[in-house]
Amino acid sequence: MKGEAKAIVLPKASKLKLQNAPYDAGDPGDVLIKTIASTITPGLDRLLLTNKPVSHKVLDYPLIPGSESIGQVIEAGPEAGGLKPGDFVYVFKGDRWTGAECYYGCHAELIPTSSENVLPLGRPPIHRDLLTGLLAYVISAIEKVRLDPSTRVLILGLGSVGLMISEYLHHKGCRHVDAVETFGIRGQLSHAENIALDIGDFTAAFNDRYDLVIETTGRILMIEKAIRLMKAQARVLLMGNYEVMAYDYRLIQHKEPVIVSSCITPSSHIRSASTLLDSEALDTEKFFTNVFPVSQYELAYRIALDSKEAIKTVISWV
Repeated sequence: MKGEAKAIVLPKASKLKLQNAPYDAGDPGDVLIKTIASTITPGLDRLLLTNKPVSHKVLDYPLIPGSESIGQVIEAGPEAGGLKPGDFVYVFKGDRWTGAECYYGCHAELIPTSSENVLPLGRPPIHRDLLTGLLAYVISAIEKVRLDPSTRVLILGLGSVGLMISEYLHHKGCRHVDAVETFGIRGQLSHAENIALDIGDFTAAFNDRYDLVIETTGRILMIEKAIRLMKAQARVLLMGNYEVMAYDYRLIQHKEPVIVSSCITPSSHIRSASTLLDSEALDTEKFFTNVFPVSQYELAYRIALDSKEAIKTVISWV
């Protein structure tokens, strides 16, 4: 399975192009998938666009963004885990590109990948399937912290991650959830009880209140600003993409918070997320705020990265 496919490519920082990219999916477990739709992940894609550190991995342009998609298998190797042409699937990584860095690589008309990066759906896909990776990320993170219905939670940021945390905690029976979010319309979509536009808007009545603070904004200094709101030895869950990890320990040591990092999503949580989405126990429609054809990919990115109303922006490939 060699060839070329039209893909959204970052040839260099701050430059997006729709162009052909070569691939080679020749291993026995590889598959080739015709993309139906993919989504933009604002926090991650903003760092990729600006050539900022995303992880220990050094960025090497050109690269193909896009961390999740839905589509249909058109070719499959003999050891592709039972996948066969015609199967509908959720895909979270395209790792068989040869002309560009495989940084998830799902924004393309065809996705060449290993069957390990594919979840069979067993039915035609719908938009909520595009939330599988986001929900799995949240499930994986919440499992890392002690949680019960009495836990008081403060969410910093109600973008797609923060909003899904709010939805999942509500599903789990947690009712003591507050949030900080600059854009009021996002707060209206959440299950948060008390919502502040700025962390300083929480009065002294909220001091020493929260057992768990969940940081989703990618601004690590928010931890220092939230320290007065935490109980002693509260847990801080880091779920953003952090360009700079720097905070003054002296400003937080009197509360001795437990810092928990969550960035790895195992396949078991992806399967759990898919099952939960199929149960329709979560309100998923509110996440999808924009859908653009691939011909309008530049507009799609502008809306996804800059619009206060945008939560999940979808690019349609059919």
